[in-house]
Amino acid sequence: MVNAVADDFTITLESYNGTDADVIVPEGITKVGRRSFTNNRYIKSVVLPEGIVEIDDEAFSACVNLHSVNIPSSVRRIGAGAFKGCWRLERIEVPEGIEELYDKTFARCRTMTEVVLPSTLRVIGDECFKFCGDLPAIDIPPALERIGTSAFFSCHNLEFGELPEGIEVIENDAFRNCGSLTDVVLPNSVGWLGQRCFKDCKKLFSVALPEHIEFIEEGMFEGCSALDAVVVPNDLSHIESRAFAGTGLARDDLALPEDCIVAADAFDA
Repeated sequence: MVNAVADDFTITLESYNGTDADVIVPEGITKVGRRSFTNNRYIKSVVLPEGIVEIDDEAFSACVNLHSVNIPSSVRRIGAGAFKGCWRLERIEVPEGIEELYDKTFARCRTMTEVVLPSTLRVIGDECFKFCGDLPAIDIPPALERIGTSAFFSCHNLEFGELPEGIEVIENDAFRNCGSLTDVVLPNSVGWLGQRCFKDCKKLFSVALPEHIEFIEEGMFEGCSALDAVVVPNDLSHIESRAFAGTGLARDDLALPEDCIVAADAFDA
């Protein structure tokens, strides 16, 4: 059963309590409401009509058998946790016009193998793709400015090439435990790299840091046991606690500025 409510501006699907495997949302619905499908273990596919402008927070969260859903081109907001815990969701194409993916939008979509992001995307929120372990690659759009905390945490199969110029902030733990990353080139637009950003990326062997980075933050490359080549900026002033711990590198392996301050345990074994 679909329960919907209308007001002067939207027609919201408030809840779905049915047991059908394949669900077609009726024409005329303009919003999929908060938690409207949450924890439904029956649905396997959902067809959404054009005209929907919003998929609200946790709308499809924990729909563990959902493997297919379209997002109409009319959608302009996908809420926090909207597809969190959809273990069997395989593919998502985010429509043009979306500028932000919110916290945990696709977290724990364990078998997701393809994500298409729009050219308009500016922000990937905290934990957005956390534990999407099967996601093999993702094309980062050129408009992106911020990658949130733990955004790609434990995306074990994730690979990407050079990140586009324009990214300004990569937050704490953003790519932590991404075991398939091998080399990373960061654009000079990046002014902040967070703590433990690449911690435990076991295959990472090469990193070129942006020109304006002054701090290599706590634990940034800790546990990157294959790390062999690091290009550091001339502006580097501090290397914080355990930044290179467990990498096998020593201070003398990096061409550091003479006045760079290095924490005592930055290169611990």
